[in-house]
Amino acid sequence: MTTVDHRTRADIEDDLRKIIAETFPHHDVELTTQTPLFNGGLSLNSTQMIELTLAFESFYDIELEPELLTVENFATLGSLAALLEDQLDDDADA
Repeated sequence: MTTVDHRTRADIEDDLRKIIAETFPHHDVELTTQTPLFNGGLSLNSTQMIELTLAFESFYDIELEPELLTVENFATLGSLAALLEDQLDDDADA
């Protein structure tokens, strides 16, 4: 996805659900805004977090700065969607 129209947070959450389902087909968890990505919920490990990051960076044609790869930003599906919304808005403004 090289050009991204303005995506709402809900759109981004839907995108992330699809990306997660494709990247981790064996994780059968209902993903809500509050679903934890690490402990409980999806229960990703650090290697899977890298896989997820690479998948959404490729999907949106973006690259996150290393300082954004924090536990807070990746705590839940909603917090990750908020981070991506900010990043996509920044890219659209650039």
